[in-house]
Amino acid sequence: MMVALPVDPVAVFYAIAVLGFGVGIWIGWRLLTDDPDLAERGAFKYLLAIPTIAGVSYVVMFFDVGTLTIGEQSIVLPRYVDWLLTTPILVGYIGHVASAPRRWIVGLAAADGVMILMGAVATVTTGLTKWVFLGLSGFGHASLLLVLYAVLPRFVPDDPKRKGLFKLLQNHVGLLWLAYPNVWLIGPAGFGLMSGVGLSLVVAYLDVVAKTPYLYFVWQNTQAFETGPDAVDAGDATTDDGTSGSPAV
Repeated sequence: MMVALPVDPVAVFYAIAVLGFGVGIWIGWRLLTDDPDLAERGAFKYLLAIPTIAGVSYVVMFFDVGTLTIGEQSIVLPRYVDWLLTTPILVGYIGHVASAPRRWIVGLAAADGVMILMGAVATVTTGLTKWVFLGLSGFGHASLLLVLYAVLPRFVPDDPKRKGLFKLLQNHVGLLWLAYPNVWLIGPAGFGLMSGVGLSLVVAYLDVVAKTPYLYFVWQNTQAFETGPDAVDAGDATTDDGTSGSPAV
């Protein structure tokens, strides 16, 4: 016999997620205000947008706003808007830490955008169309990982602190994001092995873990920006020789 829960578990998890992003906003604010000169060299202003946008999206989802049903398929639009806005910053900032050329940073953001948009289309379609768009999303994901692990390491300055931060963010994003397509596959839009409630809980957890600790890692490693190309001239555009300015995200 099914027992009705006194509260909506999804709403509870969304509320907890908002609190988690609140911690991220506090960390982002500390990054901006602890040392303004270092904040400029580290381009920390971009990082504050990550938990802020995510927090707003989860507040909207908490009030059950933004779910779109197309035929038999449903998509939570605030979630995909959040991903489309914040994940390019997450990957683009790794390129900034690596002092990568701007074209590679833009390429990372573009691959990420393809992954998110194609995944959204796959969520609301059926049959062969669904799997074609899922394949395109997977191609975007694979391209992103290729740049993240095969290209960006070539540009990281020869500085132990910068290398350490780059490796930390690279693996945090590269490894954690492997969970998302697998969760999608076993969720309602894929093979239906997980309920919509289960999917919402898992994704909320992944979203917080993907974003707030990311800012914490940067906050605990701000010394990585005390020396190197960005400390010399943080305002210049990135060039193909590896000199970096603000992330192009």
